[in-house]
Amino acid sequence: MSDWLLIDAGNTNLKWAVSRNGKLSAARRMAYPDKDIVKSLPSLWPLAIAPQRVLLASVIAEDRVQALKRWVQKSWHLPLEIVSAQTEVCGVVNGYAQAEQLGADRWAALIAARHLLSGAVCVVDCGTATTLDVLDIEGRHLGGLIVPGLSLMHASLLENTAGIGCGAGDAPATLLASDTQSAVSGGGLQATAGFVERLQRQVGEMLGVPLKMILCGGNAPDLLPLLPGPIYYEPDLVLKGLNIIAMSKA
Repeated sequence: MSDWLLIDAGNTNLKWAVSRNGKLSAARRMAYPDKDIVKSLPSLWPLAIAPQRVLLASVIAEDRVQALKRWVQKSWHLPLEIVSAQTEVCGVVNGYAQAEQLGADRWAALIAARHLLSGAVCVVDCGTATTLDVLDIEGRHLGGLIVPGLSLMHASLLENTAGIGCGAGDAPATLLASDTQSAVSGGGLQATAGFVERLQRQVGEMLGVPLKMILCGGNAPDLLPLLPGPIYYEPDLVLKGLNIIAMSKA
C-alpha cells in the first residue's frame, strides 16, 4: 500500500488529499493561519500511515514553502517534492518561453485537464486571481491570461473609491442590483463571466474547433450559472494533476 500526500498551496487556502495506490481521497482545505503555518500541521495531517511521498504545488511565499519542507523532513524523514512547470510532461507541452515561470498550480491543472478531457480545452481557475489557460487538441499550451479574482475586484473598489464604502454582498437575484453591496458582487461576477465567455469564443474561432471549458477554484460555483454550457466543473483539478505527475514519476 502506497500513500502519497498531495498539497495544493494556493494564495488563500491550503488544500490536500492522500493518493493511495493512485486513487485520491476526498480533498480537504483550510485558510492560512495569521501566524506560523507549521503549528497547524500536526492536527491537519495526523496520518495513520506515514506517506511514502509528499508533493507540493505552491504559489505561496518562499519562507512558507521552506517551513513546510522542514516540517515534512522532521515529521516523516522525507524530502518535499516541489512541483514546477516543465517543458513537457504527461502529454502537455508548456507554452511559456521560460517554462518554469508558469505557476505550478496552473501547470498541474493543465495536466489534469488533458487527462480528463479530449480535444481543445480552456482551463479557468477562479481563485484569488482568475487564470485562464488553453490547450490545443495536441496538448500544446497556447498560453493564458490572468485577471483579479472576485475578492481582489471587491477590495480594489473599497480601497480606491470613496462612495461605495461597503463590502460585497450576495449577487443580485436579477440582472441588475438594487443595493450597493449586491451591485459590487454582481458586477464582479458579470465582469469575470464576460472575460471567460469572450475568450472562449475568440480562442474557439482562432483554433477552428470547439473549445471545452473546465472550471476549478473557490469562486467557480458562483460563475457556473452565468456561463453558457456545457462546462465541466472539477474543484480538485490541481490535486488531480499532482496525482498524475506523481504517478508519472513513480
